[in-house]
Amino acid sequence: MIARIWGIPVEWEEESVVLRAGDIGYRVHLSPCSHQKLRIRPEGLELALFIQHFWNEHLEAPLLLGFPEADEQALFNQLRKVPGLGPMSALRILALPVGDFLSIVRNNDAARLKSLKGVGEKTARKILGELRGHIDQLEDWELASSSAVAPIHSHPATIAHHVQEVLVRQFGHSPQEASRLVAEALRRQPNVQSMEELFQEVYRVGTE
Repeated sequence: MIARIWGIPVEWEEESVVLRAGDIGYRVHLSPCSHQKLRIRPEGLELALFIQHFWNEHLEAPLLLGFPEADEQALFNQLRKVPGLGPMSALRILALPVGDFLSIVRNNDAARLKSLKGVGEKTARKILGELRGHIDQLEDWELASSSAVAPIHSHPATIAHHVQEVLVRQFGHSPQEASRLVAEALRRQPNVQSMEELFQEVYRVGTE
């Protein structure tokens, strides 16, 4: 399964971007919020994305969904638990920054939620019901992602803790496996200064 992609954007489409990674071009679908934010980056810069990979008999080709930050991926995965929301429907709902979306949930603001594409009264209530019980966890992801890109460098032990949590909760690794992967990455690169750097080191070698 594809977990991460590093590539150069070569073509921007309405809901996706084509990334050149080596000699292969990958079409990766983005949320409206991420699409708008990433498209204004200077040309030629490499883009690093967390990937959700979907494939079943109803799809003509594998579907790759990309997330520049772990908190948006965590929010997407929680939205996917809402009955009736497929991968693309859940992705299209993410038209706001994660922090704004979590504010809607905290305030039980169904009216604002219904202003998002594809969200009616019934779906809004389902989303609020599903996310309300996970708001603290999602806020932790948001804080961790914000810390990862902040100019102030975090302690490696703190970074390692957050990365282990993501590997377990989002990527399906066992706690023991996540601890091993992070420990091996830190042995190779003990001076990591962000979650992004540590993730890159973990997946640079690869996971079994």
